[in-house]
Amino acid sequence: MTKRQHSIWLLITILFAVCLTTITLTRFVTVPWHAIGELGGDGAKNNFTYLYQSMYGSGYWFTGMNYPYGEHIVYTDGQPLLSVILDHFKNVSAGDALTVMWWLIDLSYVLAIVFIYRTLTHFRVGPLVAMIFAGLITIFSPQLFRIQGHYALSYTCIIPMVFYWLVLYHERVRMRYVVYLFVAGCLSAFLHLYYIAMMLIWIIGYSLGYFIFIKATLRQKVKHVLPLFLGIICVFAVVSLVMKLTDPVTDRPASPYNSFYETCTRPRQIITSVHSPLWEFAQSQRLIYTLAMSGEEGYVYLGLVICFTIAFSVVLVLVRSFAKKKLDILVADTGFSPIWLFTALLALLVCMGIPFIWHPQWLDYLAVFRQFRSLGRFSWIFYHIIAVYCVIVIYHYYKELVAKRGLMPGIALLAGAIGLWGFEATGYIDYAIDRAHYATYNYEMMFSEKEQNWQAYLHDHNHSKDDFQAIIMLPFFHVGTEKLWVGNSEWLITLGSKAALQMHLPLVDVKMSRSSWSQAMKQVKIAAGPYADKPMLRDLPSQKPFLLAYFDEGEYLDPDQRYLFLASDYIGHYSQCNLYACYPARIAANDKMKADTINSIVPFMHSADTCITDRGVWYVDHFDNKGLAERLFGAGASPYMNKDTSIIATIPVKPVGDSQYYEFSCWFLLGNKDYRSPDILLYGLDSSGNSIDTTFVHTNASVDNRGMWFRASKYFYVHRKVKSLKCILINRPGPTYVAMDELMLRPAYSLIISKAADGAVMVNNHLFKERK
Repeated sequence: MTKRQHSIWLLITILFAVCLTTITLTRFVTVPWHAIGELGGDGAKNNFTYLYQSMYGSGYWFTGMNYPYGEHIVYTDGQPLLSVILDHFKNVSAGDALTVMWWLIDLSYVLAIVFIYRTLTHFRVGPLVAMIFAGLITIFSPQLFRIQGHYALSYTCIIPMVFYWLVLYHERVRMRYVVYLFVAGCLSAFLHLYYIAMMLIWIIGYSLGYFIFIKATLRQKVKHVLPLFLGIICVFAVVSLVMKLTDPVTDRPASPYNSFYETCTRPRQIITSVHSPLWEFAQSQRLIYTLAMSGEEGYVYLGLVICFTIAFSVVLVLVRSFAKKKLDILVADTGFSPIWLFTALLALLVCMGIPFIWHPQWLDYLAVFRQFRSLGRFSWIFYHIIAVYCVIVIYHYYKELVAKRGLMPGIALLAGAIGLWGFEATGYIDYAIDRAHYATYNYEMMFSEKEQNWQAYLHDHNHSKDDFQAIIMLPFFHVGTEKLWVGNSEWLITLGSKAALQMHLPLVDVKMSRSSWSQAMKQVKIAAGPYADKPMLRDLPSQKPFLLAYFDEGEYLDPDQRYLFLASDYIGHYSQCNLYACYPARIAANDKMKADTINSIVPFMHSADTCITDRGVWYVDHFDNKGLAERLFGAGASPYMNKDTSIIATIPVKPVGDSQYYEFSCWFLLGNKDYRSPDILLYGLDSSGNSIDTTFVHTNASVDNRGMWFRASKYFYVHRKVKSLKCILINRPGPTYVAMDELMLRPAYSLIISKAADGAVMVNNHLFKERK
């Protein structure tokens, strides 16, 4: 093909890519300024962080959540490459920010098609066939499903670019391709850090493959791969330098939560899909019962064409190997190096969690990869390499058919492959069109375009946004430190971000990732009730009230969160929430009034437990007889029990009435190296010892703490038929804690004061006064 023909086909491919992208992403292309992909969960959080930073932010520090502390924009999925640039323009609207984001995502699809086309033609696939299959590979990419919420992972061009430039570097050894990879790595890292992890896997796989398959001296091999490693090291260095200069937080979790089974790729996610019309039909006929869902982290459906081609290739390898024939159709005459298949295999092993899924502790030696906990995302490398390889095999077998049997069998092969792949791709296109259909509604809902907005509502109720310093959503949630996962944020983050974006008011609640432990431990105490110290109140820059928004369709608030209402004035009901003006000074004054009452009682107490306002059976165990010196309160604590489950108490109860509201609490000293913490399972037993009901108590939902001591607690109802509570400690995966202290069961509205010999005081199992 001449240079002129190549240019013409490249132009045709660009036009094809624009048309296919427009058909697939529809309103994300035509009206991006009114398009929000998802309203709930991670999607809502990612909408909020990107938009709030673009509209109201300044530099790298995100102030829209975790008030009054804020967070580094990189840890919020806020796409700093875009949002930090946009925030410098000031007065950027939500529509402006959305347009920039969606058109860049749209452009990434066009570029992905173009780069895959260039990769295929480089491996001698005909231009028309390469163009069509490039479109199918791109639309079939698992990254398509990230438009629902993980927008930073939707830039589909990055992996095809890396593949193409590595192919050219492999064959031509030009330093400009290393520079291209370096620039792409730096830019993509500030969209999402996973991209540089993927580049690292690419380079490791390629380098190992080069050492295995290329015949050269060790010196030559090292000289060949060294520039690639230096390039990716420089990317990490640039990112690390930027983070060091812009991030003052020093106590982020070094070992985040990792659920290997949930985030790794499973065989079902490779060969089945709920979005394939053929697999949907098979399920409707009960030929298969479980299909892979696109929301699963390990999802990487290859499609039937790729699966058939892989099976055909394996059979052909076996047959030709047995016949001692050359495997031209698979590798040699295409120019496709076995290095790429080796890289794909390595990526497949990584995304399947091998060997870490069998021994997760091995990751302790790979601290970098512990931070990239969704290993299933590395399957995208595997998908792109295998898809390109299979198209090459199909095309070259087509040429072989044409040479041996004539044109029609070859055309039938191509038409069948394109038709089957295209038919399955309709499920993906339907998904994208469906997402785009709701995108306009989501935008209208988020910005109250067809209803009274937040500012107008407050004005009608004699308030303005300037009356408040921040928003507290109830039930309170704080997700993002790995050690603490307080509350359910799925819909509350939507309601909170809606108010925050419209009024330029930050949220106190948190839904982020890898947040500061010390800040989180101060933050959650706002929901810990009257007897917990609240250091966040002392860190506030203002005494303006909080806008307290109680989602009245959510779970029932426990007494500790309802305590905030005592410091609040009711405003009204709006957007599924009861609204209050909650005054920090009143919270502090109420706490002091409670403290004064306790201080008036404690001097007259001996070293004992005293129940005031007794309303039923209560129980306290200080574990003083266990003798462990590393204690929270009293004379001792219980040391770590190295069992998966242990019975730590069986407590007789006698509920008042048909049922009685109780609180269970227990303190655990946790390690500071990982996310682990224990759970407690409470079995309510009748007089015959049969279980009537169960209650889970999660230590990671703690809202009170001292150092690395965390108070696990739960309010729950005890039925009248329950005669005892069996408390079982769940220690998986162990070790989940260091020591245990201060177990208490009390009627929810009782007051229990404990005084130790050293002068320390606890009130309702909150540490009220430190030992002398």
